[in-house]
Amino acid sequence: MDERDIIKKKIFSLMDEVKNSLIVENDIDKFLDETTLFDEWEDILPDAEYGIFVITILNNIRTKAIINTLIDSVLEVDTLNDNKISIKKEKPFSHPFC
Repeated sequence: MDERDIIKKKIFSLMDEVKNSLIVENDIDKFLDETTLFDEWEDILPDAEYGIFVITILNNIRTKAIINTLIDSVLEVDTLNDNKISIKKEKPFSHPFC
C-alpha cells in the first residue's frame, strides 16, 4: 500500500467516524467544539485546504477529484520546527500517517 492509499484510507475512516458521531450528536456546532478528530489534520494542512477538508469530512464527500486534492495537500506540506506550515517543493515529505 503506497502513501496515497494510506492517506485515502485515513480520510475515509475519519469520514465514517464523523458520520457515526453525528448520528449520536447531530448538533454540528457542538460536535466541532468538542471533537479532537481533526487535530492531527489541522497541524499538517494549510489553512485554505483545512477548511475544505473539514467541509468534505462533515459532508462525507468522496469524489475522486476532491479526495485526490486533499491527498496532494497532505503530501506537499512540510511542518517546520517552529510549527509554521510551508510547501516543500524540492524533496518528498514524510508525513505522520505513513
